[in-house]
Amino acid sequence: MPRFAPITGLSLAALVVLTACSTSTDAGEATASAPASASSAEPSTGVSTDASGSASGSASDGASPDAAEGSGTYSSDDLSAILASVTQADGSTLQMLPTAQIEQSMEQARQFLAGVTVSPEECAVFVSNSLEAPEGAGVATGVSSADGDAVQTILSAASAAEIASAGEEEAAETAEALESCSSMSVEASGVSIDQTVEAVEATTDADRTAGTLAVQTTPDGATQQTMTIVGTRGDLAVTAVRTAKDTLPEGTQEELQGLVDSTLAAAEQG
Repeated sequence: MPRFAPITGLSLAALVVLTACSTSTDAGEATASAPASASSAEPSTGVSTDASGSASGSASDGASPDAAEGSGTYSSDDLSAILASVTQADGSTLQMLPTAQIEQSMEQARQFLAGVTVSPEECAVFVSNSLEAPEGAGVATGVSSADGDAVQTILSAASAAEIASAGEEEAAETAEALESCSSMSVEASGVSIDQTVEAVEATTDADRTAGTLAVQTTPDGATQQTMTIVGTRGDLAVTAVRTAKDTLPEGTQEELQGLVDSTLAAAEQG
């Protein structure tokens, strides 16, 4: 099964933690609390912010002078500044996550995954690979919550040479693997979560766009929906994720696509 490209890592990892914590809490076996609004999923590693949690640095000419060989055009500082400039549909900005919080949530996700069982077994690669990021990658994540945290939106950006080198063949392999794992279950601490995933026909200003809608169901019948829209352009990948208890708000897909487009536009202007 193909390895996930490092384009949703920060978002995916946060979702894993959120789901794990909420599920174990419902089961009366709460573990470490999830970081405020961090979601599950893909590129892991830190976000550069100042002591107040605000993004530091700027995306001047899009390139970082001390970028390591093999890294992307944008550093973590660059991406933090870009995401901090993006506004949501209601005009609000995202809360940028400090490096320490990102690293903590990623470690929590890894610890949680060490004790889970994924069925079918081959589908476990979708989760484990999402917690890896290429060396030298620039990454950043911003979050927002609504309806008392019942709805959470996560916007992540990653820049790495590996993103630019991913071709149509890798995309086709990932799509095929996703289809074979469209239905799976994750068991942790005696609680089993069923999940279905289907592709979403998404459109953005990116060179390549992909989308998925996942529905998770707990033993007591509670559901959580998660939509992910990923847009890649060159070595820059932008991932917009929204998760909600029960049902996603109307217009979610359009808003997530808008966040991807706004991030790409801000990167160009930088």
